[in-house]
Amino acid sequence: MARGRWSWVLLVVGLMVCGVVAYGASSLAAFSWDQVVSYRSPYAAEPLKETGPPPAPPLAGRVVLVIVDGMRDDITRSGMPSIDRLRQYGTDVVLETAQPSLSYPNWTTILTGAPQTLTGVTTNWWEGRVPVPTLIDQALAAQLRVAVVGPTDFADLYGVKKGPLVSLRDWPEGGYLSSTLVDDALRISRASSPELLVMHLPDLDEAGHDFGGTSAQYRDVAGRIDADLGRLITALQSDDTVFVITSDHGHIATGGHGGWEPEVVRVPLIVSGAGVRLGRDQSTGTQDQVAATVAVLAGISPPAFAYGGSVRSALLTDAPSVFAAEDAQRIALLNRIGSVIGGGGLSREDRQSVVRAQATDDSRRQMRLTLERATRVRDSLIIVGVAVLVLVSVALASWRAFVSTLAGCAAYYVVYNLSFFIVHGYRWSLSAFNTEEYLSTFFNMRMVETVIAGLVGVAVAAVVYPYLRRSAKGPRVRGYLGGWLALAPATTLVIMATLAVQVAWFLWAYGARIVWTLPDFKWAFKYDLDLIQMTALAGTALLGTVVSYAVGRYHPRVRTKDSQTAS
Repeated sequence: MARGRWSWVLLVVGLMVCGVVAYGASSLAAFSWDQVVSYRSPYAAEPLKETGPPPAPPLAGRVVLVIVDGMRDDITRSGMPSIDRLRQYGTDVVLETAQPSLSYPNWTTILTGAPQTLTGVTTNWWEGRVPVPTLIDQALAAQLRVAVVGPTDFADLYGVKKGPLVSLRDWPEGGYLSSTLVDDALRISRASSPELLVMHLPDLDEAGHDFGGTSAQYRDVAGRIDADLGRLITALQSDDTVFVITSDHGHIATGGHGGWEPEVVRVPLIVSGAGVRLGRDQSTGTQDQVAATVAVLAGISPPAFAYGGSVRSALLTDAPSVFAAEDAQRIALLNRIGSVIGGGGLSREDRQSVVRAQATDDSRRQMRLTLERATRVRDSLIIVGVAVLVLVSVALASWRAFVSTLAGCAAYYVVYNLSFFIVHGYRWSLSAFNTEEYLSTFFNMRMVETVIAGLVGVAVAAVVYPYLRRSAKGPRVRGYLGGWLALAPATTLVIMATLAVQVAWFLWAYGARIVWTLPDFKWAFKYDLDLIQMTALAGTALLGTVVSYAVGRYHPRVRTKDSQTAS
């Protein structure tokens, strides 16, 4: 009788612990997700004043900046002849975007020169005006004629106001807008001769989401956009015009972006026309260099929070005076970053050179990250210690049950990962759920698959358990029902413990709270999935009791003995 009571106690305690862990994991997942969405840049809390020399004269009389949304680098080399011809008369550079590689964050990086950590724009749910100045702001402050053609989102994000030089349109669902936008750009150019034309073409991104980045439909839309770009180039090209063509992100083969995949984060930059060298730059730049490059070409001060310097290999001149304003701006920004990260402003020696200032910034970032990781060691070790305590507790309660739960845990990971990586073809990437509207569905399905994989794990544990006993008794034998049912929460706790160790690693490496820098979103995505699995496993603990009972009831090693006992 004591055995029976003890097993029921273990069952109840196990279920309660599973519930507590699941609730904690759910709360931590919600908190961590909110940290990303609600992140506000500490660097842009106050405006950054321009204190450097005035910009050099423009290298081109007219700069045409075109952002083709969702354009992969490879499609520009095989399916867009107008762009390919343009690169023959200019410089071709491959840029890498920061993460998350989403539209609002990357539009903002292109127009401000600031990555997500500096702008605070981390998702497409951003609302209101971005907190840092853009190329449009800088050009207007320099009294240039600025034309903007693109989506209505530009009004809210960048403060673009309606006027004769502005055409902002809603994205038509299932329609094709790029041709109309090019017509608008040509009409405005004929009427006003803008010195800076900023365009955004949305249709290729829609095709990528709907059909995938390697689909025939994606290629067809790329061809249509290329033809419209050909019209734009033919109409506007002149001896003093320069074209800057780039993309905010690419698309994975099945459609989607936001993650770290090369086909998503590697985007083209084609700079062709006045003030530009000929030839392909074999090095890889970063997306935050676009704004500074456009600023030099247009003869305006770079945006105050532009972290990336201009792509100097693309420009005809390397005269220091041309880049003096840019160098001063970057040093001022790095000084601000240093005051936020810690260590105070830059020294007088560091202020004399962008290279020195950048090296100091890199060193300070690494130093703060190292110090913060040192302070997080204790909490992470506590999580690991609790996980080990759970494993030891299961082993002390019954070494046979512990061995069985280890087999069940292994089965869980096999089933879950086969489903995630092989069946669905997912990776630890924000690109997995394609569009924001599928976000809840994506995570809900992962929870369902977690429960299913967990039930398989419980079944395996129940199958293994009788083989570890000389005389196996099933759940119908008096005193053994509670033990069989307890296999479900025991297996669940072992799985939870192994996931908790992985969560502890992320919390040590990056922390749950986002204060001054964003995490590596590959590992952040995995961390979130780990927490979601721990949440869903509470369902496994409950439903698994039915599975463990059924396996024990019909297990060939115990079925005969149970029948004899029942009779």
